[in-house]
Amino acid sequence: MGQGMKVRGERRAAVRLLAGALGRNRGRVLAAVAGGTLFQLATVVFPLCVEYAIDDGINVGNQSATLGWALAVVGAAVLLVAGLALMQWQITLAAVSASNELRGRLLDQALLLDRRDRARFGRGDLAIRGTRDVDFVHNWLAGSASMVTGIAGFAVILVLIGRLDPSLAVVGLATVPALVVLNIVLPKRFAAANDRLAAAHGARADTVEELLTASVAIRGIGGDGPLLERHAEHSRTVTVETMSTAKVAASWAATGPFVPGVATAIGLLVGGGAVIDGSLTVGGLVAFTTWMAMLGTWIGVVTHRFTQLGEALTAAKRISEVLETVPGVADPDAGVPLRTPADLVATGVEVHSEHGRVVGPLDLTARPGEFLAVTGPLGSGKSTLLRLLARRDDPDAGTVRYGDVDLRQAALREVRRRLVFVPQRPDLISGTIRENLLLGRPDLTEEDMRAACAAAAIDEHVAGLPGGYDTETGEGGATLSGGQLQRLALAQALLHGADVLLLDDITSAVDAGTEQSVLKGLRDWLDEAGHVRTIVFASHRAAVVDAADRVVALPVREAAPSA
Repeated sequence: MGQGMKVRGERRAAVRLLAGALGRNRGRVLAAVAGGTLFQLATVVFPLCVEYAIDDGINVGNQSATLGWALAVVGAAVLLVAGLALMQWQITLAAVSASNELRGRLLDQALLLDRRDRARFGRGDLAIRGTRDVDFVHNWLAGSASMVTGIAGFAVILVLIGRLDPSLAVVGLATVPALVVLNIVLPKRFAAANDRLAAAHGARADTVEELLTASVAIRGIGGDGPLLERHAEHSRTVTVETMSTAKVAASWAATGPFVPGVATAIGLLVGGGAVIDGSLTVGGLVAFTTWMAMLGTWIGVVTHRFTQLGEALTAAKRISEVLETVPGVADPDAGVPLRTPADLVATGVEVHSEHGRVVGPLDLTARPGEFLAVTGPLGSGKSTLLRLLARRDDPDAGTVRYGDVDLRQAALREVRRRLVFVPQRPDLISGTIRENLLLGRPDLTEEDMRAACAAAAIDEHVAGLPGGYDTETGEGGATLSGGQLQRLALAQALLHGADVLLLDDITSAVDAGTEQSVLKGLRDWLDEAGHVRTIVFASHRAAVVDAADRVVALPVREAAPSA
């Protein structure tokens, strides 16, 4: 029962997301439906005009009647094109607007997720949810107007066929139960197959992420072979699930037009007899066969739209899982301002896992104007402590304060601006070195940028590149070495205007001479006149310890059950 309630809850969340996308773009959607209605009516009227043209407009010696019906057919064609153009224009705007908004919300949410939340989804799977899944919602919304108007057109055609001959209306109506059954049974099969396919894509995306980020580090120990085999296994699963989903979709798409096709053949037999006995005109029979052909086409379109709806529901469920995740690091409703300069104090902070306490309790105080080095053996919690000090994660116990303000009470934007964290393995965006350095700070000058790079001991290297500061960094900084990445990330942090720099072993990948240059640049930044700043540098390197004003050594902590 619990699993059933969970599935129903996920379904309701998916429906709410799709309904919200429609509701926020209701003006454009309604305009598209109006255009689609005009298109469908013109399409339906077109065979009616042909019927009257054949029966009444083609008379010997009466050119005016023929011309009149010819103009009527042209008029119907003009309305058809105008309605279609209006529908496509408005619904495309609505679909693009909705998908852009969804991607923005997903990105905003992803930036708030802590490590545990991100591990739950996986980086590759998060990317799939923000691309492939959003595209499914876009495709459904782009076809939603034609889905509504297509169903309405189906009903109008049945009425018009009934006007010709009641027996023909019975033939047309006979297709309805078969189509209803078709669109009840196959959507369930398709939804199940599509769920499995989406999960397979997410698992493979995570494996691709592992290959791109980890293979260089593990190649020396022969670990790339198992990763490649894992990727191949996930790819085989994607292939199997793709074929399974395609089979259901093909059956759905092919069976839909087949039903009205059979009905058309039966209608020709019935209608042909009616023409012979004089109860139906030749123009009426032509109109009937045209309308039945339209039914076949529209049912194919509507069936495709229902397929897209199934895909969109699956995608919306996966998107909702991310959007409805309560971030471990939440922004307060009303942030308390941070006053500087101030002590940065961690008191009794602990980090727990499902197996118990893995870090802590830890205490630390970093004072204004101080260069504080944090040392300790592997596993003592240096990196974890820095993440807590920057509020990248929240402690499971204890507090982190800046002055007299608990960081959980301060606005995240202000915490990020004042307390800047530089990880040991930083990432860069795809773009140039200049674009990375000035990201979010278009007001900075060329002089500011070069001064920060000089302090981070990266300026001479950048100046020696063929493109200088306009050199492309590649995805994630792939064209740069580990040490160059660390120094560029440091320069970026120096440009941020921080009060506190939280540095996680950022000289681990540079030589001794470069390390001394970096430490001198940090000391100059700390002692700059007119500013009171703080540096907390987690490292085990002797040069960092020697450069610090004070050293805090973290003891080894054994995991203990949480209280």
